[in-house]
Amino acid sequence: MSPNCNEFTFDASGSADPNNEKISYSWDFGDGRTAVGPVVDHRYEKSGKYPVLLKITDNSGSECSEDSVTQEVEVNIPPYVEFSSPSRVCANMPVKLDASPSRDDAGKPLSYLWNFGDGTHLTTQKAVAEKTYNIGGTYEMTLTVDDNMHSVCNTATATRMIYVNEAPRIDAGPRNKFQCVQREADLTVQLDASNTYDTNADNLTFTWDLGDGRTQTGAKISHTYPGHGTYDVKLLVNDNSGLECASDVAFFQVRLSKAPEAVAGPDVVGCTGEKIDFDGRQSAAELKGTLHGRWDFGNGQSAEGIRTSYAYSKSGTYQAVLTVEDKMNQMCPPSMDTRKVVINAAPQVSITAEKLACVGDQIEFRATSALDPDGDSLEYYWTFGDGTVSQGPSIVSHTYTQGGEYRVTVIVDDGQGTACSTASAEARVRINTPPVADAGPNLTCCVGQSAEFNATASSDADDDPLLYTWTFGDGTVQEGALVQHRYEKSGSYKVVLTVDDNSQTHCSTTTASFVAEVNAKPTATFSIR
Repeated sequence: MSPNCNEFTFDASGSADPNNEKISYSWDFGDGRTAVGPVVDHRYEKSGKYPVLLKITDNSGSECSEDSVTQEVEVNIPPYVEFSSPSRVCANMPVKLDASPSRDDAGKPLSYLWNFGDGTHLTTQKAVAEKTYNIGGTYEMTLTVDDNMHSVCNTATATRMIYVNEAPRIDAGPRNKFQCVQREADLTVQLDASNTYDTNADNLTFTWDLGDGRTQTGAKISHTYPGHGTYDVKLLVNDNSGLECASDVAFFQVRLSKAPEAVAGPDVVGCTGEKIDFDGRQSAAELKGTLHGRWDFGNGQSAEGIRTSYAYSKSGTYQAVLTVEDKMNQMCPPSMDTRKVVINAAPQVSITAEKLACVGDQIEFRATSALDPDGDSLEYYWTFGDGTVSQGPSIVSHTYTQGGEYRVTVIVDDGQGTACSTASAEARVRINTPPVADAGPNLTCCVGQSAEFNATASSDADDDPLLYTWTFGDGTVQEGALVQHRYEKSGSYKVVLTVDDNSQTHCSTTTASFVAEVNAKPTATFSIR
């Protein structure tokens, strides 16, 4: 078999004639073609199995002058290989490879072995394949097709070069650029993208959109902005490959900030235990949202934040300090401001007074335990619950003209004008009105006769329940509003009614009296003479 797989040399020189006669050679190659001679070359145009017939003839002219022999030869023509692919592609994007034009002359199915030139391979039975290159560069792509005949000529190979472009990778430093503006020169900003990397080492172009309506080109630029503020910057880097992956874009924010100015707010007066607002949001209002604040309350305590609240536990005068800094631009120094905080402690007071008294009594009220932790002098304001008020000392007297229950209040004021400048105390006093006793008119009755004693006309202005006690002057006592009594002897008796409202005051009882005339029945007797 020849190295070309379809070209053969047929050698019949080993044929012999016992009579040493001259031999002629005739070949039939099985593909419709013939040849003569002891050694011949033949090229087959198609793959397949062919019967090769050799006929030799000597020159005797006899009946046994010929002999023939047949052998089979298998011809395999290498397959035809061809594939298409783009010559320039982008990294990380799938590339379609089409080997459909590849074929075998005998129609045998082909296997496709792809060598992508980046160390990866693919063997498939399909003519169409897909490949994604991850790294830019130029790669030699090789396709070997195999007709699977397991001969030396069962494969064919084709090669194409493919250029894989990788987009440039922008490196222009931090995406947020901050600068403290303390003078006009601080409005000039340096922008540097010279560390931008391109795998393919292309010639890059840099285009800056500076966010203030102006543009500039170059890897490293200097630009002066019209004033402080926030500018959105766009950088476009192009490798000029013409592919969709030719460029990279990056967005930056340039913040030109004024140095922060702390504004702690006005002085404030508050109370112990009361939450006081500390609001520094007026500090550099244009930096709202980017300022970090810290409050030191002047008593060793502190809190983070521009706005907070704090309750002092002790009275006194404190210097609260606000420190602000722009965390988004730490190139600007912190700023400080103070506010005076006066903390007032509430005064204390309680009331001492009689809880029970009578109409017309002079009652003494004492504002006991009155004190101010700060040492402020106190004013006293009294209300007695009957419509009268008094501003005066800590001890006052008051007389009630009507019975009832009254709420007495004293308010002390330390004069500081805060929500905790006053304190109050209450007491309740019950003023009793004496009951009115009504025992009725004088009574005339007879010895041994039951008489009625009626106190139901008695009354109590406070509507207290009344207890009625009768003393009849004959040594007997009886309770009740309406009672019966019988005298056993004639005479004049002083009857006393005592009415008690049970108020436990010195005015809880009242008496009324009248005279009961008790007449003995005369005894009639007469004599007859």
